[in-house]
Amino acid sequence: MSTAADTTNEATVIARDAEGLGPDTAVVPADWIEPIERRQHERVNIYLRARWEGLFGCYEGTLSDISAGGCFILSEKQTTLRELIRLEVELHDGEWVKVWGEVTNQFPGVGFGVRYTELEGEEEDKFSLSLAQTKSIRAGVAGLKRLSRLFVNEEGEDLPPERVDRQDYKRKVMLALSKVNRTLLDLPECRKKTALRHSVQAYADLYRVWAAMSAGAAGNPKEWVASYKCLKEKYGAPPHVLQSFRDGEVAAALAFLRQKAHIYLTFVS
Repeated sequence: MSTAADTTNEATVIARDAEGLGPDTAVVPADWIEPIERRQHERVNIYLRARWEGLFGCYEGTLSDISAGGCFILSEKQTTLRELIRLEVELHDGEWVKVWGEVTNQFPGVGFGVRYTELEGEEEDKFSLSLAQTKSIRAGVAGLKRLSRLFVNEEGEDLPPERVDRQDYKRKVMLALSKVNRTLLDLPECRKKTALRHSVQAYADLYRVWAAMSAGAAGNPKEWVASYKCLKEKYGAPPHVLQSFRDGEVAAALAFLRQKAHIYLTFVS
């Protein structure tokens, strides 16, 4: 969806002789024409809590993308084009920043784009840091999402474990770890950092459990027991998953850990 958060209004209606326009030409007021989008800043998709005060009152919504010049707010609440609003956004560390902005585009029932008009020095520094952290988060999340895609086909259907190369998965886990570690270093201690850490750990434990089940209790009894305890005590696996592990049915255990990793990753992104 185009947010038109970073736009300049160049919609202009040129007055002409009505007779020269032709029978199929309609002349409309300039206010009916939405601004032409000319994005000036890189846009980054992220979900952050937001609240604002405008002509119709105070509301809450969700910021769905952000840039150095503007953002897009998901909300069913009413706004008007060019309305000046006071916007507050909750950053990754839980701190709120305030900014004045102008509604540059709107999609009734969906949300509206905002261009920042006033941002104080200290708030601007916090906003810039949060934007850099957001880009880092997206890079880490993208690396982990590639791991999940190894287990599905082009139609989005789950593949059985025997059709997934375990060593290829291990290699991709190592690649993802390097990106996620950079993200973890960029972030302050916060809920998203904790969730990202849990997600990458679940993807790593998935390989550990997979390898232990492939070797079997007889092949590597120490690792088999450690993986069983990991599922039971660390992740609280339900009885049917634990039974599948004991029976050597890999699919249920891997699907359970993938779901855990995905839940954590959803919170991050």
